[in-house]
Amino acid sequence: MDITELLAFSVQQGASDLHLSAGLPPMIRVDGDVRRVNVPAQDHAEVQAIGMQTMDQCLQDLVGKRIIAVEAAREKARQPDSITS
Repeated sequence: MDITELLAFSVQQGASDLHLSAGLPPMIRVDGDVRRVNVPAQDHAEVQAIGMQTMDQCLQDLVGKRIIAVEAAREKARQPDSITS
């Protein structure tokens, strides 16, 4: 599952939190209880890729709000070509 799917699932389940840890399946917090999502455990590279995907999305949002320049966002992005003006 990518971050969009995980977040959509979290919302559908009424979760307040999404927890990602290498070596464990994703977990969500619903009504104070932490529950495992029924998908395989994620390794370090998968968790890092999700984090970087999220970072690229945040960088794009900052560019859209004119908080940072496109060039600065591309320097930090995992996929620089995905950052547009």
